[in-house]
Amino acid sequence: MARILAGFLPWIAYGALAGAGLTRAAVLAGLGLAALLCGVGLWRRRVKTLEVAALAFFVAAAGLSAALGPAALLGLDTLLANGALAAVAWGTLAARAPFTAEYAREDWPPPYWTSPLFRRLNLALTAVWGAVFTVNAGLGAVALSRPTARVWLALAVPQLLVAGGVAASVVLPRWLPRRWAAGQIAAREPYRWPAPTFGGTCAGNLDGHDVIVVGAGIGGLTAAALLADRGLRVLVLEQHYLAGGFCTSWPRLVRRGDERLRYVFDAGVHDVSGLGPRGPVRHLLATLGLEDRLDWRRVGHEYVLPGLRLKVPERAADFAAALGERFPAERAALRAFFAEMEAVYRELYADVESTGGVPRPPASVEAMLAYPATHPHAIRWMDVPFTAMLDAHLREPKLRELLMVLSGYLSDRPERLTAGAMAPIFGYYFDGGFYPRGGSQALADALVAAIRERGGEIRLRTAVERILIEGRRVTGVALRGGRVERAAAVVSNADARRTFCDLVGAAALPAEFARRACALEPSASAFSVFLGVDYVPDVEPLTMLFADGRGLGIAIPSKVDSGLAPAGHSSVSLITLVPAAEAAGWDRKAPGYALRRRREGDALVALAERALPGLGAHIVYRQDASPATFARYAWTTGGAIYGPALGQGPPPAKTPIAGLVLAGAGVFPGAGVEAVVISGVIAAEALRAGGASDALATSRAA
Repeated sequence: MARILAGFLPWIAYGALAGAGLTRAAVLAGLGLAALLCGVGLWRRRVKTLEVAALAFFVAAAGLSAALGPAALLGLDTLLANGALAAVAWGTLAARAPFTAEYAREDWPPPYWTSPLFRRLNLALTAVWGAVFTVNAGLGAVALSRPTARVWLALAVPQLLVAGGVAASVVLPRWLPRRWAAGQIAAREPYRWPAPTFGGTCAGNLDGHDVIVVGAGIGGLTAAALLADRGLRVLVLEQHYLAGGFCTSWPRLVRRGDERLRYVFDAGVHDVSGLGPRGPVRHLLATLGLEDRLDWRRVGHEYVLPGLRLKVPERAADFAAALGERFPAERAALRAFFAEMEAVYRELYADVESTGGVPRPPASVEAMLAYPATHPHAIRWMDVPFTAMLDAHLREPKLRELLMVLSGYLSDRPERLTAGAMAPIFGYYFDGGFYPRGGSQALADALVAAIRERGGEIRLRTAVERILIEGRRVTGVALRGGRVERAAAVVSNADARRTFCDLVGAAALPAEFARRACALEPSASAFSVFLGVDYVPDVEPLTMLFADGRGLGIAIPSKVDSGLAPAGHSSVSLITLVPAAEAAGWDRKAPGYALRRRREGDALVALAERALPGLGAHIVYRQDASPATFARYAWTTGGAIYGPALGQGPPPAKTPIAGLVLAGAGVFPGAGVEAVVISGVIAAEALRAGGASDALATSRAA
């Protein structure tokens, strides 16, 4: 506050002297003080808009006074000064550069300068001052026609209004941040129903279930395992014959002459993040005592782009150095970019010990207000488009294209991704990506075992037809065939849109929520070709190929775990993303579907030969999967593999239906194994208050 008052000194001196009838002295005092402030600003390299405007105003006033005489300005001080100040306030507001921010930066630490709170606060302060100056200028104009009221209209009332502006400048910085932070926290959980009380039939769980989990994807299994670990009676229902969602594996036996060949393929997961020292997947496994049951192996990456082929080193610093050798003009910029992105990444995971082992936004007003200071890099880039972060560091288009490669882990629309969304993906460079021995199914199986060991039940090939609602509270589910299972809470790991529109039904939801939920657009789907081949390709286990305007992922998990293919053979998966509009056109019942699928598979094999020459001649087994295949097995809208498309604002984990929570790619933080683990942790946490007592949990464990 003291700094902005210093910026007003030329105007204060002018008003005081002009009000006493000393017009010439008023102009000279204002001019001298404005020149002094601008001089100090130049010396400190912090010249401010208000001070430059003051200097320009008083230079003009001095010129006018010299040309017409001091009497020409007599009585105009309130109108002219406040008119000029109002122009400064409203002009900087229109330019989205409020003048108060220039002073606030001297009181607030730099990490806050780009925060939404800082911008909102200074927009409000500048608007208050703009209103004060505008009203005062109007009073000055009225005073010209009412000389007898000049003392009140041009002096006393304006001073009171200025005092009000000063008071607002003191109060707003204390009140608005807390209100803003509380609003941000509340917006993440708009439906604040109390969690059910578990452990008896009074809650309606007559079938012996506290919680029913619909869908056995990794998000649902995570929630189920954590809830079972608390002593709750958990039932998991899955329409597929395997648990794990996209984290499933299956074997294929192939006869070739006298040989019986066995290949293992994965539905979609070939590379898992979140296994670093503070990784959510690692924390989950440690919580459930599963660390020793899984043998994780580091997955190597290779990128093949037009005119560029690169095997990615395991250390991020070595990766930056390797890129610097190919783009020497960008060497320093690459080091700066990787350092900045790693700082963002580390800060996002800095608080996991106090947030249940997963990175998530602060939950208290105090933590929210402190966040910019404790997480300066994250707050700077979190909501900035990732493309903008690349543009801020790098000039070479081919280099920016290469650093966008992993965006395919999240979306087919990289321009919609923020730097905050990409930071965990860059964790593959900082902490590594891993694959479990035995296939991605090993992770799902470990979670299934944890659930069963804790008394939970999992039923496969069991489709849920409806989630039952009574009076805006969930009461259980109805299965295909008519059987009803009751529970006090339901976790839906199914597709978010299908959960609300098919399983719950729009009639049971608030009208506006139902409209938004049923309007959710799906993300991209995929087309995959699963190949058993009789050789071991000389590429990294995960190779990203870009050619002819198309991207293709080539996964060879048998290079990580040789047990997934016969000796000298490989299991290979080719994956390309399919935009949602195109995916909607795939129909298993449409005439010519099989032929169309075969032709698309042929095209992917031909494209893969850019990185794997002669691949087609080595194929022993082949199976193709279209978007319709993903829709069938994952039960997602349009076969979407990443939940709803980016940019729509995902629904909250706690729904408008009391006792119904969501997990999976459809809610924060989005798609990917690590992300859905986080969603499962949050879903379980949403049912914690009022959950099983320690005594109940202890008695069941005994």
